[in-house]
Amino acid sequence: MPGQKLYPRATVKKIVKAHSNCNVSKNADVMMFLDYMLFMQNLMKEAAIEAKKGGERGITARSVRKVTADSLARFRG
Repeated sequence: MPGQKLYPRATVKKIVKAHSNCNVSKNADVMMFLDYMLFMQNLMKEAAIEAKKGGERGITARSVRKVTADSLARFRG
């Protein structure tokens, strides 16, 4: 689907502005999306490591839950 955006930028900006009562700069939504993607990548990597240590065959909800707090702490800013 050429030309289709990954997410509606204007909607994201409106939501952030409504929750934070601050103006959002031109490319802030792009930076938030990239930060989210880095967080998810880190979360899955850590969950895979935890799953291997626990002897599981793949990533499970339990392994994700175990590493969520550490990953969130690493990305708070």
